[in-house]
Amino acid sequence: MKQDDKTEMTTATPDEIAVYNMFLTEAIFELLAEKGILNGAEVLERVKKLKSESPVKGKQPN
Repeated sequence: MKQDDKTEMTTATPDEIAVYNMFLTEAIFELLAEKGILNGAEVLERVKKLKSESPVKGKQPN
């Protein structure tokens, strides 16, 4: 990621955004699990539900 000091705008590649989103999602999941709010099975169940409801057609990641 690159930040323009003049405009204070940050630019990133799609890969950088994907990795950032992955870490952000994992951090949120770990915090919720540590607090006993969710567990892995509940998260996987919700992911499957969302994938089945997705309007996006074609190959989706597992």
